[in-house]
Amino acid sequence: MRTLSHDLLAKYGETRFVNTALAFNDRAAVCDGLIESRVLGQAYIGLNALVLTQSELKELKRLTAIFGEIMTKALQAIVNSNTEELKRLGWPAELVYALQNEPPNRWLTPIGRFDFALDGHGIWRLMEFNSDTPSGAQEVTLVEERLWRVLGQVGEVARLNPEIGAQMTQALWDEALFAPVAPGYGEVYGPLRLPKVGFMVRGRHLTDLAQVIYYAQGLQKAGLACTIGDPNNLSLFGNRVYLLGQPIDALYRLFPIEYLSKEPLFAAYLQANLAASLKCLNNLRGFLAQSKAVMAWVWREQENTTLFSAEERKAIQNHLPETYLIQDLPDNFDRTPYIIKEFYGREGSEVYDGAELDDEGWAECRKWGTFVAQGRIEIAPQDHAWINEAGKIAQGEVFPCVGSFLIGGQWGGCYTRVGGRITTSTAQFVPTVVDL
Repeated sequence: MRTLSHDLLAKYGETRFVNTALAFNDRAAVCDGLIESRVLGQAYIGLNALVLTQSELKELKRLTAIFGEIMTKALQAIVNSNTEELKRLGWPAELVYALQNEPPNRWLTPIGRFDFALDGHGIWRLMEFNSDTPSGAQEVTLVEERLWRVLGQVGEVARLNPEIGAQMTQALWDEALFAPVAPGYGEVYGPLRLPKVGFMVRGRHLTDLAQVIYYAQGLQKAGLACTIGDPNNLSLFGNRVYLLGQPIDALYRLFPIEYLSKEPLFAAYLQANLAASLKCLNNLRGFLAQSKAVMAWVWREQENTTLFSAEERKAIQNHLPETYLIQDLPDNFDRTPYIIKEFYGREGSEVYDGAELDDEGWAECRKWGTFVAQGRIEIAPQDHAWINEAGKIAQGEVFPCVGSFLIGGQWGGCYTRVGGRITTSTAQFVPTVVDL
């Protein structure tokens, strides 16, 4: 693994590098819908690329497919477990019935993303699974296509997957047409009418809005009618759900379900889902899969020969850092070699370095109970150049978080962010390419 940082600086020089990097961010905002392309004043799009070797890419593809199977099997077992086990994993008791009785989807999630890091020994290590509302669609398609005009001129490299946009559209199409069948009902036979797909997003979240517009445009070109609305635009009449006053047959949220659960319409959403009158493309099972508690469950069950194959057990042992529910740990547990993560924390929020977490903070995490302790990964640092607050070039080491997409049950491409040892919302996006 390496970056193109030094090659790009040598090619452009400092002044041109700065102007080019800022221009790409402006174009991402204006042309690609990444309105929030400045995070705390810093440019979000980095003028750099992470270069994987052919062997690193091959292994990443293999692990993505294997962990996709592991998570699918794990969720099936967890959903079929008792209420007490679900409660230990942080699942609300009032939603157990809905989780266990929602119509099954074709996949655990149509578009998911495993976040990996390459450690100092050259081993891919899995940090988390983004299976509910994964981001990065515009970055790995529209933004990357534009950046490639520059990156393709530096070094012997190739794009990982120029067809990722088409794969995303196909996965959403296939899931939308996978007819929901409520438990106790027979299979649906014969031709089905094409479903009308609703995309739900909080309207003030402009980058998320642009992402669902991107998805909707792909489906519309493929022949599916789509509607985009805010959670406040959702309504129920009988068993039929309406978005912006228009009936919809399928729904994709780019709106976290834990936020949706606080809305008055959540009961209507569940009712339509359970009655199979609404196909939820990212359903409750897909949301539970995102919980770090599930990773602790998988680590605990790594020797389960009735659940996981030999290859899957080996992948868990070698590539998933040891992960424990904080509630299972003794009071005198040495937290210094661990990262403390909230079950459903997003964008690096509520993630703490155990070596820096004081006794009071540790006690608070233990009291809440919705945290895991995951073995710290010694991520291999890489070179990067960025624009500082003074508008000048700053250079240093960053730690790549390589998001490996699972799209329609298959590996789809990579979404890489670089920043500190813990990836937060301030990390920069850089394209991922491969050595020729």
